[in-house]
Amino acid sequence: MDDGVRRLLDGELDADEARRVLDGLAPEERRDAEAMARIAAAAAGLERAAPSPDFAARAMARVRARRPPRRSVLAWLRSPRVSPLGALGGAAAAALAAAALAARLAAGPPAPGPAPVLAQLRLDAPEARSVSVAGDFNGWRPEATPLRRGEGGGWSVRIPLAPGRRYQYQFVVDGRWLADPAAPATDDGFGGRNAVLDL
Repeated sequence: MDDGVRRLLDGELDADEARRVLDGLAPEERRDAEAMARIAAAAAGLERAAPSPDFAARAMARVRARRPPRRSVLAWLRSPRVSPLGALGGAAAAALAAAALAARLAAGPPAPGPAPVLAQLRLDAPEARSVSVAGDFNGWRPEATPLRRGEGGGWSVRIPLAPGRRYQYQFVVDGRWLADPAAPATDDGFGGRNAVLDL
């Protein structure tokens, strides 16, 4: 902004100086400067309201009532602020964790359980395109344990299972569920039969 226009708007020029500044402007700039001068003159005539006596006290009360901004983890890592009580609690937690780890290491590794047994399941289905087995040992998911076709149309699979348990299962032949005809069966609780394997 030109210095003369600034002084005009600030009311620092007398009438002759103001006319000279306005005469030196292009017509469009002169119209804008005259409009701004009228606004500035009107604003100068307004009486400024003084703040209320308790303004500062109310403003400070609002500042104190505001919650402080939360620090990010990165900011805390750069300059952590820990109270003595917090440091004591952290040290106690670390000591407990160290004691638990030492006790576990002193006890040695857990005793091994019985070694798994390889159970072989077999089904004669020479016309089948796919055979799998679903049971409580694989969450009843047929896709988890497919059988392999052998010579003569026999399908088989070996599954490692923990001994000393009873397992229930069914074959899934081309999408059709079928209890193993060569194994004992039990009621599945839904009106069907599951094959049983005792190890």
